[in-house]
Formats: sequence, C-alpha cells, structure tokens
Amino acid sequence: MLDFMSVLSRYYFVFLILYFVVVAARYIVKEKGDGAAVPLGQRAVTILFVMFAFPILALSDDMLSVNLETLIFGGLVLVFVVLGSVLKRKIYKNICPLITNTMFFLLALGFVALYRLAPDLAARQLLFAAMGVGASLLIPLIFRIFRQFERLEKLYLTLCVALVGVIVIADGIGRLFNIPIVSVDAFGAVRWISIAGMSFQPSAFAKPLFVIYLACAFRTKPGAGKLVFVGTTSAAIIGLLVLQRDLGSALMYFAVFMVILYAATGSKILLATGLGAVSVASVAAYQIFPHLRIRVAAWHNPWADISGQGFQIAQSLFAIGTWGPFGIGLGRGLPGRIPVVERDVIFSAISEEFGWLFGLLLIAVYAMFFLRGALMANRAKRPLHALMTLGFAALLAFQAFVSIGGNIKLIPMTGITLPFVSYGGSSVFVSILMVGVLNWLYGQNGRQDAVPTKEEA
Repeated sequence: MLDFMSVLSRYYFVFLILYFVVVAARYIVKEKGDGAAVPLGQRAVTILFVMFAFPILALSDDMLSVNLETLIFGGLVLVFVVLGSVLKRKIYKNICPLITNTMFFLLALGFVALYRLAPDLAARQLLFAAMGVGASLLIPLIFRIFRQFERLEKLYLTLCVALVGVIVIADGIGRLFNIPIVSVDAFGAVRWISIAGMSFQPSAFAKPLFVIYLACAFRTKPGAGKLVFVGTTSAAIIGLLVLQRDLGSALMYFAVFMVILYAATGSKILLATGLGAVSVASVAAYQIFPHLRIRVAAWHNPWADISGQGFQIAQSLFAIGTWGPFGIGLGRGLPGRIPVVERDVIFSAISEEFGWLFGLLLIAVYAMFFLRGALMANRAKRPLHALMTLGFAALLAFQAFVSIGGNIKLIPMTGITLPFVSYGGSSVFVSILMVGVLNWLYGQNGRQDAVPTKEEA
C-alpha cells in the first residue's frame, strides 16, 4: 500500500509544481501593478506539498506504524510556511507575492528532500531558515533608519573584502598553530570557518554586500575613474575567492558584476572586455589549480574514472535519468549513494524520486523568479533600486544555474548550493535575507517619494 501511495505521489507532485509554474507565468503576464490579484493558489500548493510528503515519509513499509518524529517535523514545516507568509505580509507594507511564494515553496521542497536524506540536517536547516525569516522582518526597519544607505558604499566594500578575506587569514592562522579552523571540500576548496563544531561560510554573507556595493557605485553613470576603481576592487574580491580555490563563488561574483555593469552602462565594449578577461582567467586557473583540472576531466568524461573522480557526476546522471519523467516515487530511491548529495547534488536526488519532469519544472520555477525580478528592476523608479533588484535576482538565478548545471553535466561541478533547497545554514539564511530586500525594493516602487535623487537624475 505504501508503494502504491509513493507511486501515486509521483503524478501528484508533478501536478502541484506544474500548477505553481502556470500560476507564476499567468501572474507575470497579467500583473499590471500593485492591484493585481495575489496568487493564493501558490501558497496552497506549498501547503499541500508538505501535507502529502511527510505522511509518506512517516509511514512504515507495512503501513502498520507511523514515525511521529517525522509527522512532528512536517507539522513544524507547515507552521513555518504559514506563519512565515503571514508575518511577511504583516511587516512589509507591500510584497511581491510571486517572489515570496517561490521562496517558501523551494524551502519546503528542501526540507522534504533533506529529511529524506538526513533528518538531523533538515532540522538544522529549518532552524537557520526560521532565523533568516526572523532577521528579514527587520529589513524594513533597517532601511527606515538608514534612509541614505547608498552613501555607505565604501563601508559595504570594506565589509565585503573582510568577509571574503577572513578565511584566508583564518587558514593561515590554522596552519601556523596547527588548529583546524578552516574546512575544505573534497576538491580542496577552502569554504568554511569551523568554531566549536559550528561551520559558516563568510563569502555567503559577502554576496548581498557585494550587490549593494555595486548598485551604490553605479547608481549614477560612472566615469572612467569610477569604472577602474570598482573594476579593480571587484577583481580583488574575486581574486581572494580564487585563492581559496572557491571557483564556483568567484564565477557567481563575476557574473553579478557583469550584469550590474552592463545594466548601468549599456556598454557592449565593457561587456566584451569582461567576458574576454574571464576567459583568459579561466585558462590560467585551469593551468594553475590541479583540482580544477580534475573537475574538468570528470566533467568531460566521468566514465573514464567512474569509481574515482567521476563517481559523483556519474551517480548524479544515473539518478536523474534512470526512473523516467515521474521518478521512482518519494522514499523509494537511493539518493544517499551520491557523494555530498545534500549540498552539491540535491537536484539529482529530487529528480530521482520526483522525476526529471519535476526537475524541468523546478528549473522553470527559478526562471520565473529571475524574470519577475528583472521586471521589477525595469519598473523601479530609482536607478539604485533597479540595480539592487536586478543584482539580487541575477545572483540567486545564476547560483541555481551553476548548481543545476553541474548536476546535469552542462558545466563542471562547482559545489555551489541550490538556493533555498540544498543544505547550508549560511546559504539559506543569506538567501532569505536577499528575498527580504527584494520585497522591500518592491514596496518602494509604489511610493510617491521613490524618485531619483538629484545625484541619480
């Protein structure tokens, strides 16, 4: 009977996410300002998804017993989704329902996938997500206090450099005193600082500061001197990430820089120059870093070393393609066979049990998120708000592209988390904060005083 329910759930979950995408597309097409109808159906999809998924995970194979811990955790997820949505609408005077609903749906999907893999990780993820939502409720107050936050661009730059560079310093101190302060991944990338058993990724907290810094710097049309300064400082930040061998994050920072630079200047010459520079840098990085050559080799032909470096990507492809468009069913797959699945390859684990059709629709969810963000940026009244909106939307969308692209062998595996879904306390906390800023920016579009300043005009 449980197998029957699991098989039936394959079609049910695909229907839910398909409905979510259709509602998103209709909202984007028909939305004509703040008076548009809120897509209540999307919130219902998230609730129904949680209410159906956790009972399946809770039932024993003979359906004679129920795991109460699983049901309790599912209930906590349900409370988180409902209460979080209510608090968001209460605290923010005006929020984008599509952006907010997408965030909570992806978080709910992540809780289900993580609980399937490791319940303790799912519990920690829920705690960090709750902290993120709680912190995001303070965003309107923070911007109300710092009304002219754009004047602090040098502070954002300093904090960004400090957060990205601190791991290099911590790594040096750890090596000097033989203290395991810094954690590395399987390919040698230095990512996390570990203190008293707790790990966090400083570069994750630098991401929103980097976007705000670039938006503040380019809120007025930059001259040659400004372009050189911002370009040099951005290159230094990206260079620090390269030194940490965190090439996935370096790629994301560069992509956001190019998006905001092109949006601010409209210069195709600068765009071509930037793309040429990153091409040269990529070739140089390939020659310098052995772990990058290993990743490229595993991406190019994982079957040549399927029991070694190609094992992760090979298992990822098997998981996605083995069970067809509707997957094998929730709880019936073997996602634990994929190395570091909860962080790096969770898209493949989801596709194995929910089907590659669900995976395609999940990509569409991220695409709708970015499209909505781009439209919000286009309608923003101030250049500063437009650049911030575009930067945050592009950052989250490109992160999803890099993560999923590595899972499906479109690009080499980078170890980048899938936004809101993969395990990672720092990542999910910061991603929720970025959505909070997007909602605040959305609310500013309807304000009568949200007009360009004399400096921006």
